[in-house]
Amino acid sequence: MEVQLADGLAGLFGAWGFNKAFMRNWLAHQNLPDEEMRDIPNPWNEMQLHISYKFAQAFSVIGLGIGLVMTRKPNRYRKIGQATLLGSCFGAGPAGFAAWHFKSSTLNEEEIYDRAYRLRYNRHQIRVDQGFEFGNILGLVAGFLVSRGSLGAALADAGLVGALGMFGAMSYIAYAKPDKLTW
Repeated sequence: MEVQLADGLAGLFGAWGFNKAFMRNWLAHQNLPDEEMRDIPNPWNEMQLHISYKFAQAFSVIGLGIGLVMTRKPNRYRKIGQATLLGSCFGAGPAGFAAWHFKSSTLNEEEIYDRAYRLRYNRHQIRVDQGFEFGNILGLVAGFLVSRGSLGAALADAGLVGALGMFGAMSYIAYAKPDKLTW
């Protein structure tokens, strides 16, 4: 089922450079032959996605810290979650784009391709990114269901559970020590 989903999304996002090999590696967790892993039609976009995830994760932790320090009762957890999500959105958007644009201006095409290629083999990084992404989606859906459609609660839950998903993936890597190069 994951392969069909990955192939379907590859058709949808193929114009942006996210081909079947990228989607099967990212979503379906398939160990692909090296020639498929080398098929990177747009390495700049793959690196922009990665940098946006990294900055979203970093800024969500910053937002979590600010939310913990600055919020007061009532609705303390909702405000902490909203601060976490706000930090995540700022990190993924303007901060992540500016950082990659600045860094990519110092790299040539071959260096950008090399970074994108190495990132495809870094399973630990993909696990952390997916834990963050899955946590955000799970928190958003659960927030809507639990709060009976409250957008504020759903966004707050997305922020908190996204950060928890990232920390969970990092804990799994630290304690289980899975192989970095294979699924």
